[in-house]
Amino acid sequence: MQDNFQDATRTSILAELPLGNAELGEALAIVINDMVVQSGIQNPDAEDFDVVSPKWRQIASKPDKTQEDMEYLDNTFKQNISELAQSYLLFIAREVQNVTGKLTYEDYEEYLLKYRFGRYDIENKPEYINKVKVWIRNAFNKISTHGEPHGDNLIDKDDMSAFMYALATKSRKDASGNFTGFEINGIILPEEYALAEANLFEAEDNLFSVKLRIAYKVLNNKL
Repeated sequence: MQDNFQDATRTSILAELPLGNAELGEALAIVINDMVVQSGIQNPDAEDFDVVSPKWRQIASKPDKTQEDMEYLDNTFKQNISELAQSYLLFIAREVQNVTGKLTYEDYEEYLLKYRFGRYDIENKPEYINKVKVWIRNAFNKISTHGEPHGDNLIDKDDMSAFMYALATKSRKDASGNFTGFEINGIILPEEYALAEANLFEAEDNLFSVKLRIAYKVLNNKL
């Protein structure tokens, strides 16, 4: 890490991302990058990423939870999501020399081209890199607006928290396949992540866009 970035990290970034831990963010990046072999197709050898602690799971498994238990589960899960989101942002910021903790499209593209798509040697495949850049733009648009039509053209900690919340929960659907809510399981599964990424790369509004919108409202008490 360059000295100028270290100086900035002690000021603006740590003020913006006080819960961030770059090592945790890097661990998440490594695991989720291994979850897919290509868009929409999971790596059968990939590992899960656990967002919550054994204590959280122990309380969640209790058949007769008290109100105190329910509050603990809700508050702790949201706290874990926030820590994970800020840590992931901090890691990305470190890799692309961003000093604000809020990613521009250029930051996000640089990161994904290197860490998500670099293994495909896309720089030597111009016909593929153009398609990849469209996917990245679609993903950025969805995360930066947390699934809404418009946003500020930045990915901040609230946007990333909505993304992490959507990844670490399963979708409940009705008989027609419509989204009806979240099942909180506190784990990012390779098959769920592969599907989420495929939805992110699509331009149109889809189920994951809905998850992002609702996740943002849940985390910001707007439901």
